[in-house]
Amino acid sequence: METKLTLVAYINILPGFEKEVKEATAILATETSKEPGSEQFLPYTRNDSPQSIFFYEIYKNDEAFQWHKTLPHATKFFEFVKGKIVDDKIEVVFLTPLNSSIQIGHVV
Repeated sequence: METKLTLVAYINILPGFEKEVKEATAILATETSKEPGSEQFLPYTRNDSPQSIFFYEIYKNDEAFQWHKTLPHATKFFEFVKGKIVDDKIEVVFLTPLNSSIQIGHVV
């Protein structure tokens, strides 16, 4: 059985670049959703911080994620946001589902 890869990625847009980075993000999301190994690619902004974008992503496996990073729409996005996001950094946090064998006890 293949192990799905789930992650959250974060970027913080520098002032003055919000509109163009969000437009590029929308294009990235549209193109990524067409990838056969991409199961979910959802960008969000924070209500209290519209310059922050969070990406919730699920890929069929690690190979699909690695392939995603090499595709033209992804590499174009990575290049486009240089100089437009804080520290030119996209922070990626890989997630692991809670094991279903964990027993949750009653709270009295």
